[in-house]
Amino acid sequence: MQLNANFDQESSLISQKLIFTCEDFELTREDIAELKKKKYISYVEEKTLPEVLPCQVLIFLENASKARVVFFNQDFVLPSEAQEEKFLNKDLLERCATNGWFWIEFMLPLSDKGLKMNLSYSDE
Repeated sequence: MQLNANFDQESSLISQKLIFTCEDFELTREDIAELKKKKYISYVEEKTLPEVLPCQVLIFLENASKARVVFFNQDFVLPSEAQEEKFLNKDLLERCATNGWFWIEFMLPLSDKGLKMNLSYSDE
């Protein structure tokens, strides 16, 4: 998985953390399966989700060794299959209910080589 995100100066000033954003990211079932395999997320059954899910991404640099990564889509409604699998989608259903839309969040060690992040500080 390759994430290309740009520095969000306004959000960073408000939160007093470095925040990077990506407006257009296509989260795939394979991406979700890989995140589960690495134990970054659990209780998210990728088979109940579309093959590709357009998302926005937020990356919060928590400290020098880890970041909090959030994939979200304010317009996506979980399919009925996902809602029927309450145990298999426990974390996904709870996060979506709390935030009001599709939401996957996890902590990522910055030493992980499997998830590549290109964090840009430029306005381009």
